[in-house]
Amino acid sequence: MIVEHAELRYQGKVIFERLVMSAKFKRVPKLFVEDEACFLFLTKGAFRFRTPTNLLIFQEGDGMLSKCGNYFIENIAINEESGHEVISVVGAFFYPAVVKHFFQTDLSIHAFQKTFDTVKIDIEPLMRSFMDSINYLLDNPTLADENLITTKLKELLLLLSKSEKADSVSTFVHSLFVAHEYNFGEIIRQNLYANLSMDEWARLCNMSVATFKRKFSEFYDQTPARYIQTKKLEKSVQLLAYKSKPVSEIAYECGFENLSTFDRVFKKQFGKTPREYRLSLTDN
Repeated sequence: MIVEHAELRYQGKVIFERLVMSAKFKRVPKLFVEDEACFLFLTKGAFRFRTPTNLLIFQEGDGMLSKCGNYFIENIAINEESGHEVISVVGAFFYPAVVKHFFQTDLSIHAFQKTFDTVKIDIEPLMRSFMDSINYLLDNPTLADENLITTKLKELLLLLSKSEKADSVSTFVHSLFVAHEYNFGEIIRQNLYANLSMDEWARLCNMSVATFKRKFSEFYDQTPARYIQTKKLEKSVQLLAYKSKPVSEIAYECGFENLSTFDRVFKKQFGKTPREYRLSLTDN
């Protein structure tokens, strides 16, 4: 899946990274895995970025700023339509233990608390020039000693703080490590039709599978599988009333794995296939 990888490290941690990955995937966990915040610049291809309560689309030339959390990167049809076989990103990672030494300040101060988990960043000419310089260093890693790496990381934090209109770079840095709070019910509502596995649901909720199932049953008084399937079928019934909408498209919108699964589950519930149900609406 990984086609090309280059990185620059500081004190053993990856600070800047270029990653080229095959676009032949459905959904994978985020590529940054510790307690860091992350900035990504997409240089080729496109993807969806699923957070617990948001779904953002990023295309070539877009920037992304994301706090630590459990997210997924999802492939999107744009890649196939445009002939993109790979997705290429340049990333920068902000670790509390690293950046707190850059600015003489206490990271527990929450002076700037812009509410977000992941946001799009405007890639203005100055930011593009910065990313060009990082690409050059990734191509020539012998030039990048630790002093240069930390200088470039400070520069990026300054640029991002200006982009996000923070009062100061210190308050912006604080905001990166203020955990975004989620409501359990909101996570479920926002992802009902995403065709997630139980493992993926649990990851989004930052729980084990067993804890997620127990929490879900307490919250909705039903098992996750039964509740989610019922909601998918309810939505499909509503959409089947629109005669111009293809049944295959309805299956996708309602989060069924494929059309045959949709047909089977729908018939088991209603005694008719989706197409037969639609015809019965016309007859009535």
